[in-house]
Amino acid sequence: MPRHSPTRRNRRQSSWGNSPVPAHEENIEIDLEPGEDPAEAPPGALEEDPDWRPATRNSRLPDWIPHPMQWILRISFRGGVLLLSLLLAICLFYLTLSFRYEIEDIDKMPERSVIFDIEGKELATLHGENRRLIAREEIPRFFVEALQAREDKRFFRHQGVDVMGLLRATMRNASDMQFTQGASTLTMQLARNSFALQEKSLHRKLLEIALSLRIEWNYSKDEILTAYVNRIYFGSGCHGLEEAARRYFGVSASQLNENQCALLVGIIRAPHACSPLRALEKALAQRDQVLARMVTEGELSHGKVDTIRETELGLRGREGSSRGGAALQAVRRHFEELLAEREIRDGGLRLRSTIHGEIQKLLETEVTDLLSRIPGEPEVAAICINSRTGGIRGIVGGRSSQRTTFNRALDARRDLGGVFTPFIYAAAAERGLQPRLEQPLTTGRDIGTNDLIRLAERFGFEGPFLNGDDLYRGGVRATPLEVATAAATLTGKGQRPRTHFLRDMRDSDLNVILPALEPSLKPMFVAGATEAALAMQFPDGEPRLLAATNPGKTDAWGVSFGSEHSLCIWIGHDQPSRLDEPDIILKEVHKTAQRLAESLLP
Repeated sequence: MPRHSPTRRNRRQSSWGNSPVPAHEENIEIDLEPGEDPAEAPPGALEEDPDWRPATRNSRLPDWIPHPMQWILRISFRGGVLLLSLLLAICLFYLTLSFRYEIEDIDKMPERSVIFDIEGKELATLHGENRRLIAREEIPRFFVEALQAREDKRFFRHQGVDVMGLLRATMRNASDMQFTQGASTLTMQLARNSFALQEKSLHRKLLEIALSLRIEWNYSKDEILTAYVNRIYFGSGCHGLEEAARRYFGVSASQLNENQCALLVGIIRAPHACSPLRALEKALAQRDQVLARMVTEGELSHGKVDTIRETELGLRGREGSSRGGAALQAVRRHFEELLAEREIRDGGLRLRSTIHGEIQKLLETEVTDLLSRIPGEPEVAAICINSRTGGIRGIVGGRSSQRTTFNRALDARRDLGGVFTPFIYAAAAERGLQPRLEQPLTTGRDIGTNDLIRLAERFGFEGPFLNGDDLYRGGVRATPLEVATAAATLTGKGQRPRTHFLRDMRDSDLNVILPALEPSLKPMFVAGATEAALAMQFPDGEPRLLAATNPGKTDAWGVSFGSEHSLCIWIGHDQPSRLDEPDIILKEVHKTAQRLAESLLP
């Protein structure tokens, strides 16, 4: 009889498969000698079944599922668990990060932003002078309905995040491979505007969501809506519904009609580009989109929309300022464009401009005196820049800053005529040609149209340009700013300055947001070319003055080519027509330019 009898194994099959039952669950009988230790048995003594395989874990999936599918299901399950763990970790991270922000700040409105001149004297404010917060009951019902239809139709039902809208935006952004849709709720917009979260990134969006959840936990819907309406930007320096209502329509928020409400809701997405004071057609187009959305949501009928559109809008014009008029309008416009471009909240900013208060006052006084001495009622523009740095020291955009927002010093393109002559001489010297005194037509022919246009563009003239003899007679359209810049280039030995309004920008704690611009001079001409042109045109030195009209006598110019300051004055009509007594006007323009040039000498 063998020392060890064969093992008798009761092999139980799993109800879900054919895998053997683990060894510790099997009923095994082994014959051993009395006192013999099973661990000391020779190899193979305890297991002699030729069909034996290592024990494996029981399958938890039915055996009718194909093995490849079982593998896919197991991988999917494990991936899902891993993904869920990752999402929970991200949620915890951003929720923790959100506690760095004080939620109570949503009730704190931005301070006013102040503009200073180059000497640190206050010129104006961008907004906040007449800010008045309103209560929930002062917000028009139609405004709330329009706001919901346009920005957040499920505002009163979600908890800060519109999941359906977020999924839709995510799919759209994934298909576009960029952030084209935001799906921001009103709560998320409030968080973004309260905490300066302007960067378009996934990080910003996740932080915005976490902050929105905290806001919803701490405030009621009516409180959130009121904070939003008091904070949101409506363009033209207007923060909050009350300030926008008074600025645009001259009424309080509670008195807004349905047409006005729809327009204000429409401009929220692009308050600068769609401000009704600077782009009324765009603002009306946005209003129509709001009304169309309300029809889609079942809030309005088509007949009601027609009635609303026929309601008097009552839009007010821009108000002039007694403190610098056109200069402040130009500075405000420049800063608002800068803030919109860089998405900077303008609450509490300290903006130092390049405007010089005394030069601005002198410019306005002389222009007013000039207009009183010339016949008719032509328009006027004047601008003075620092020839070395390009900083704009003073600017006048028209007879009255209250009549129109059009700033002729920056935007009016008119024919230069004889003012273009010294630039033709400089172009000839640049080409190695001998300029012919008082013969710009002949000198221009020596240069050629194409070469002269290229050289004129290097002075900063953007055109349009005429061709041939018309060009040599001054057939170039330019703004007074371009003329002053070109004059500075001529006196600066061919180095063109970068014109600008901004010295620097600081926040309410005086931290620098945008540093001061360093003087930027672009070498445009070979050494000696501009000096030769100045010596030919102005043999007596400073003050170097040039007054001229164009061939049609529709525009009169006065230009000072100063080493410290360059100055340009223009007289003409918005719709080009011959000036009344152009010789008298030209004489008076020359006198004014001379007085200003002498006053601006270092």
